[in-house]
Amino acid sequence: MRPPASPYGAYERMQATGLKGRAGEAMAFVRAANALEAACRSPVSRAILDNALKRNQKLWTLVQIEVTAPDHPLPAPIRANLLDLSRFVDHQTIKALSSGRPDDARCLIEIDREIAAGLMA
Repeated sequence: MRPPASPYGAYERMQATGLKGRAGEAMAFVRAANALEAACRSPVSRAILDNALKRNQKLWTLVQIEVTAPDHPLPAPIRANLLDLSRFVDHQTIKALSSGRPDDARCLIEIDREIAAGLMA
């Protein structure tokens, strides 16, 4: 998978597919999980893994921006839970970037897939 031309390339491609709302958001998480999973396969390329981790982090930064908006429609407890989860993602991403070990990125794959599944439900 080629990296997007801009930090928001995955989002821009998702918009171009015509997917809107929750389906588009779910697809962004599926793509992030798939990129991480591909990067974790042997033989591991540190550059590819780092790129997938950074792209995933950008997606989670968008989540943080969205859920902290004062007019966000989600109830406050759910927004708080998403922020807590995003802080964990931040921590785990830094750990995986520092170590370069695929095992440190595997929980991020599961989180992205769970979020995608929830959005598709």
